[in-house]
Amino acid sequence: MKNILFLSKVNSKYIEEMQKIAPQFNVICLDDKKDAYKYIKDTEVLVCFDGDADAEFIHNAENLKWIHLLSAGADAMPFDVLKERKIILTNSKGVHKYQISEQVLGYMLLFERALNYFIRKQMNREWDKSVRVSELYGKSVCILGVGSIGEEIARIAREFGMKTIGVRKSGNISQFIDEMYTNDNMIYAVSKADYVICALPLTDETYHLLGKDFFKNMKNDAVFINIGRGKVVDESSLIDALKNKTIRGAALDVFEEEPLSKESPLWDMENVIITPHTAGISPHYMERGIEIIKHNIKAYLGDGDFINRVDLEKQY
Repeated sequence: MKNILFLSKVNSKYIEEMQKIAPQFNVICLDDKKDAYKYIKDTEVLVCFDGDADAEFIHNAENLKWIHLLSAGADAMPFDVLKERKIILTNSKGVHKYQISEQVLGYMLLFERALNYFIRKQMNREWDKSVRVSELYGKSVCILGVGSIGEEIARIAREFGMKTIGVRKSGNISQFIDEMYTNDNMIYAVSKADYVICALPLTDETYHLLGKDFFKNMKNDAVFINIGRGKVVDESSLIDALKNKTIRGAALDVFEEEPLSKESPLWDMENVIITPHTAGISPHYMERGIEIIKHNIKAYLGDGDFINRVDLEKQY
């Protein structure tokens, strides 16, 4: 009997649910990846996080036909091997949209109401009313990479009376985006925004896409927010833009190298908010992800179509 193998701890009730859907498979959940080699040769379906299955691991899985990622990003996957073996790849896109959009809203409110400034003042018992505060109402937000997360950010931003600008490769319109642009017009789109949010995936095309020219074309009083991938940004160019006040500030959840080096100048910048890649964390993460997996197991067995299938050429 072939295996559906999880390289991550999963609640036993979810394993039982999936076993009922696919009784012809052994559904196996491992706490330790080291144990995977006991089962890998008979594994037809692998469920893991991005980066858990490298080229060597996949090579040993000689019967592997489908990988489902518990993460949304797939930038650590060995795409050449997947293409050569014609392995189906799906991800958990959609499980992050509520918690990440709420964190983005939190960042914007911190900057607009100067809450990060007041927290520092509180720690020193300082009563300081000199700082400028404003409001999100009437401001504009530009979202780079309008997918499920970007659309939820736009929906919430509209509730606060913000104008929404989007950039996506296809240029396809969205009900929550007031103005949509393609990647070719990205610089023009960001030049109009008070907040610029990066929700881009990391691919060969997007590596260091946002560099010196990008930040130079943002408004001087605009804030950059990155909840996408750290390596999409040339971090040295971002640091220069912050130091030179080319832009007003930044809120960063992802970085070129993680954890962020203690020597990074970003730590000491008062116009920077740093969170340790926590925007996607939620107590509801796994239950949402399991629903996607259950749907796709049914599709794998011939009942319907896959959702969240990753294009192996585009890498997202």
